[in-house]
Amino acid sequence: MAGRNVVYESVPKDEKREELQKPPERPKGLGIRHLQTVILFICLTIAYTIRSQLSVLMVAMVRVQDPHCTLPDGTRNISEGCVDPNANISRWNIYRTYDWHKSTQEMITFSFFVGYTSMMIPMGLLAQKFGGKLPIMFALAVNGVISICTPWIALLGGWIAMSISRLALGMTQAAMYPSIHTLLAKWAPLRERGRLSTYIYTGSQAGTIIAFQLSGLFAGSPILGWPVSFWLFGSLSLLSCALLGWLGVASPHQHPSITTEELAYIMEDGAVDIVPKKRKTPWKHILTSKPVWGLIVSHAGSAASYLLILTEIPLYMNHILHVDLKRNGLYSSLPYIALYLLALVFGYAADFAANRKIMSVVNIRRTANSIAMAGSGVFLFAFSFINDTTWAVLVLMIAHGLHAGIHVGFHINQIDLAPNFAGPVMALGNMIANLTSLLVPVIVSNIVRDDVTDHRKWQYVFMIFVAIMIISNGIFVWFAKGTVQPWNFYGEDETQNGKELNGLEDRTTTNGKETQRAVTRD
Repeated sequence: MAGRNVVYESVPKDEKREELQKPPERPKGLGIRHLQTVILFICLTIAYTIRSQLSVLMVAMVRVQDPHCTLPDGTRNISEGCVDPNANISRWNIYRTYDWHKSTQEMITFSFFVGYTSMMIPMGLLAQKFGGKLPIMFALAVNGVISICTPWIALLGGWIAMSISRLALGMTQAAMYPSIHTLLAKWAPLRERGRLSTYIYTGSQAGTIIAFQLSGLFAGSPILGWPVSFWLFGSLSLLSCALLGWLGVASPHQHPSITTEELAYIMEDGAVDIVPKKRKTPWKHILTSKPVWGLIVSHAGSAASYLLILTEIPLYMNHILHVDLKRNGLYSSLPYIALYLLALVFGYAADFAANRKIMSVVNIRRTANSIAMAGSGVFLFAFSFINDTTWAVLVLMIAHGLHAGIHVGFHINQIDLAPNFAGPVMALGNMIANLTSLLVPVIVSNIVRDDVTDHRKWQYVFMIFVAIMIISNGIFVWFAKGTVQPWNFYGEDETQNGKELNGLEDRTTTNGKETQRAVTRD
């Protein structure tokens, strides 16, 4: 808005308080907002099956070299009864296994996150400009095609082609979170924000659970084999794309059959543009906002620990706890089941506390985030010292289950601060979080190296990430806010009582009291 006076609408505090005392009644039964929630849940679930399946399938795709079966010159020792798993499989058979070292596997796996991070800001801006529906449809379509083709990509192009395909998956999936946040800001009423956002974002856990379960089942099957997982989830991605195109709607005012009661209920707080407006993203104000940076730091700590569990736990289960391939998928998915169930609990608890005014919004975010980060970190630290498989899985379930608090912690706080710019704020946070997450393979590879059976080295890895979780949460707690920030209305050309407001520094006063257009709930 260079060269122009930026004008913001201010609402006197007394008037705002009077409005909040008479909120619209909640429409009875299920509404259009619930349908949109279910559709977005399905889309995110399928996206995460494609994102997560390789963590389990890599174990089946790669041939682990037995030191007793390798001679000093690098050739196979056949005198010890060592059998080549590819002995009876054609070189051009898609069911073959590959000789990819640990560093190569890490490169393939984390190519996704390189692409994911590089396209986060552009995808956030696309979601802001065109709405959240079209970017998600594009991502699901591309992901579906690539997933179906993956067995042939590995066969014909090797690890380089696999890395490129994962890069493309990440670049398109970068649209998911900013687009969902953009849609959620428009469809989720203030009084249901915790629940509806939790319902949608638990799709990440549901997708991971499904991917771990079915991928482990397919990979361990002598009949089906690991390629079936890529074909199944790729097909489901194309179907979910069609579902979103058929029933998904970018904004409540665009839906042909939404009731006036539900529309009024969604528009209750007045902090989001239900009817889209052309706004320029206020990057200067976003980048200088302490609450935004507080949640970004917490986002980075959360993403690093989450990625550690997502990508390394199957290997840890296999090499330290000695869990076989069939059970590996089950045990690796149990923490996500716990996270999914506790996420629903956190969502209801957060809305209950806010609606009953038991706690302010900002303290709800702080409390939930602290449980999710510091509480989870304590149990993750304990997990690294347990050798019994049953107890280790139980403690990991508690650790990862508590991490569900982020959904009503820093994660939804992005919409609290700026519902009109939820997509770009999410994109910025997700980009920085995923850049930080790229340190995960670096840390693991440099500490564990190829000695994946050394328990002590794995303990050092877990200690580092627990410290990151606790420190990043402390920064979020210190800087957190629970109110809509004034730059949420950046770009409005409005006046109040004939007076133009020149920038964010100006305020309107009523009876000597400073006021601004914001939902003051903390």
